[in-house]
Amino acid sequence: MDITYEKMSGALGSLLLVWAALERSLRSEIIRAKRCVPEGTHGVGGLLKCWECVVTEKHPADSLGPLLARALQDQLQGPREVRNGLCHGLVGISAATEKIPAKLRWKINDKSHSISWAELQEQFAWLSKLPGAVSLISNPSFGSRATNNAENREWWRSVYAIDLPEP
Repeated sequence: MDITYEKMSGALGSLLLVWAALERSLRSEIIRAKRCVPEGTHGVGGLLKCWECVVTEKHPADSLGPLLARALQDQLQGPREVRNGLCHGLVGISAATEKIPAKLRWKINDKSHSISWAELQEQFAWLSKLPGAVSLISNPSFGSRATNNAENREWWRSVYAIDLPEP
């Protein structure tokens, strides 16, 4: 596949749009529960922590909601590092050659990092589902999928790729 500089530049823009949608979803659910985003809540990390608290407060203790919120926050750590690296340390965009895949490159704290086109596509596929998952998880009455059992843990894994721990 011919991945050009323009496609990689567009992928960077797409990544930012996907993250913006996730942040809007988190912010919306926090505002729905608390009427405003609490002062001192900064960035997506702060929104994720605040949202996890909201979910934990709203759901019964035996619900999957709090486990899902925690697992999602943990699972987003790597993609957040990519996002933050690209937003704060972007140093290069390269097209694919016959021997080298297209990549976005960044440098943070004197450490170089990169992500390929294929890796970006995997992140897009997962991240684009998350605003819907955030909305569903935020609702304490999301039906039988809130019950903590093997079938529902597997459903969350297969539909939203959220890695829930076994009990």
